[in-house]
Amino acid sequence: MDVVYGTPYHGAPVPAWLYDGAAIGRLAAVAEAAGFAGFTMTDHPAPSQAWREHGGHDTVDPFLGLAFAAAATSRIRLFTYLVVLPYRNPFHLAKTTASLDAMSGGRLDLGVGAGYLKAEFHALGVDWDERNALFDEAVTVLRQAWTGEPVTHAGLHFSARGTVTVPPSPQPGGPPLWIGGNSRLSLRRVVDLGAGWLPMPNPSDSSAALRSRALDGLDDFAGYVGQLRAYADERGRPAPDRIMYSMPGAGSAEEMDAHVPLAGELAACGATQLVVNAPTTATLAGAEEWIARYADRVLTRL
Repeated sequence: MDVVYGTPYHGAPVPAWLYDGAAIGRLAAVAEAAGFAGFTMTDHPAPSQAWREHGGHDTVDPFLGLAFAAAATSRIRLFTYLVVLPYRNPFHLAKTTASLDAMSGGRLDLGVGAGYLKAEFHALGVDWDERNALFDEAVTVLRQAWTGEPVTHAGLHFSARGTVTVPPSPQPGGPPLWIGGNSRLSLRRVVDLGAGWLPMPNPSDSSAALRSRALDGLDDFAGYVGQLRAYADERGRPAPDRIMYSMPGAGSAEEMDAHVPLAGELAACGATQLVVNAPTTATLAGAEEWIARYADRVLTRL
């Protein structure tokens, strides 16, 4: 089973080396050499200080971070995990993503979500109440724009007449769209609009803050996969064959060893890929050492 490396942006503030482009490139190169199938960056362009102080985290712009990763690697897939679609004009996002996809040789996977931080919506001037309509319209625009052909679009929030995005995405249909979230609406979007699903593990006591149904363990996960497949049957569509589950943290040898049987259990429930969020370390050398240990204790045994 493929395992994706989740960059160690946890907490606030993060160590200064995580803002160094050369360090991000080095991290991606080490992850690629160790056998990781993908490399992720997350997205919070304007979080509140209150969120940062109560479980939030800092990060760099995901597309700039992935550009440094792309320049230092040749095979590893480049993931946003995830970008909040309503935050950005979809034509601007189409340009950014198609450019990164072309410059990386067609290695971009675009994980997207509708968002959950109301204060961040306000800071960016985006209507919170329109987030779902903005999400759906953005997907429509992105798919058209990635072809490189002129786009004429008249929607609720964006309009265009003969607008062209250059370069076109080198991947047929554009970068694969992975849709994140546990809500029934998110699962429907995976079937109707996406190439894959990004379930969001979170305990029930966090579900209100994250504005997402709880996903706390294998039983919840298996139940949601069942809902996803049932909706696909209802729509007369094939069930999505890409589901990437976020593994719990693994700092110690015991925690790493536990990932091996857990990977098998998740696969039995429907997961096709895994993402492991690496722990934040004080130095780049510490992050490299963690990658080497995880590859030895987990990747070689999957």
